[in-house]
Amino acid sequence: MSGVLAITAMLAAVAPPVGRRTSEASERARRVLKSTHCDQCHDSSVSSDNSRALAVYDLVETEWSARMKDAQLPKLLTRLKQAPEADQKTVRDFVDAERARRASPRP
Repeated sequence: MSGVLAITAMLAAVAPPVGRRTSEASERARRVLKSTHCDQCHDSSVSSDNSRALAVYDLVETEWSARMKDAQLPKLLTRLKQAPEADQKTVRDFVDAERARRASPRP
């Protein structure tokens, strides 16, 4: 039993907290979305002409995906069909992490 506790403690020390993993994934996804020109509609520092797009998400905001509904998160990937596989994976990882964060009970 004490071996199990020791292993659990070691894993907890090595793995970053879920919130931190999500914020790192969010920042990587933001960079991909900017590099694939999503910022043309979804970044108020680039253009404020498309208020409907900015209402969904604004890449200027620290928590840029906070207003997105759960069903909207996977739609980020539909805009990246022509993007390199590594970029698609980055956004897919973010979507998975964000969905897991939202599904986990909050303290």
